[in-house]
Amino acid sequence: MWIFLNSVNLEAVEYKLSKSLTCLIMGCIYEKEGDFESALKEYQKSIEFDPSSSVLHFKLATVYIKKQDFPKAVEELKLVLKYDPKALESQYLLAIIYSLQNRSDLAVEAIENFLKTAIELNPDYLQAYKALALLYLEQRRFSEAEKICKDILSISADDRQVHIWLAHIYEKQSRIEEAIGEFKKLLELYPDDHQIMNALGYLYVEEGINLNEAEILIKKALEFEPENGAYRDSLGWLYYRKDLIEEAIEELEKAVLLLEDPVIYEHLGDAYYKKGLILKAKENWQKALELDPKNIELNQKIENIKFIP
Repeated sequence: MWIFLNSVNLEAVEYKLSKSLTCLIMGCIYEKEGDFESALKEYQKSIEFDPSSSVLHFKLATVYIKKQDFPKAVEELKLVLKYDPKALESQYLLAIIYSLQNRSDLAVEAIENFLKTAIELNPDYLQAYKALALLYLEQRRFSEAEKICKDILSISADDRQVHIWLAHIYEKQSRIEEAIGEFKKLLELYPDDHQIMNALGYLYVEEGINLNEAEILIKKALEFEPENGAYRDSLGWLYYRKDLIEEAIEELEKAVLLLEDPVIYEHLGDAYYKKGLILKAKENWQKALELDPKNIELNQKIENIKFIP
């Protein structure tokens, strides 16, 4: 009796799978012909025979996407992930749909899941690590970004960009010695990297430390690119910190001609203000604010200008 019942159950399963496959094939044919309504009906029939098939739910989702019925597409993609949590393509499509719907939080969550899954499936996939690190950096999730950066360096120890990201993370967390350490590692790896020379020099200037070493680094960077506005700004800001205001103004005036940047205009405004040229200071601060209208501190600086007799 048991053998007979088992045989009946097996035949029932085979029948369902056969019917599901037939409907799937018909759905694919209709979809290829652009008859999306008929394709939907066939895929829905197919799912009735095999409701836990991630493949069938994905096929149904793709047709809903083609019909721009995004809510139903999302429902189907969620079912795909219920039955196959590591379905990369479904995670990616969810992120795109949420982006199209301006549901940014859900889009970020979906792309984060996509990247985490990609890393889980391929632990040496550096591009996925880097994309996830960038995502965390943009969201200012510095602790998570730091962990991912260190994971990358365990695979590719000399990765220039990741060392720069780590230095940036440490700066944002006021871990200045660690940031300096990352830049120094980079200069050991890439001794002629003038961008790193300038970055380390500028960090010293911002922190008001090692100013003589900062001057050597920035001037060496300028030997590589004398017309680099960012480097000229670094040197001008260094002179400002050293209270060499004439030299600061000279370099910063060169910098604004080479690069239109709110930071440079603000630096030049500060130098003019320190020299007592209030109108010129205000003019440059206002230019900086036009380029960076969300700079609250700069706006307050302009409002609180005190005229020096």
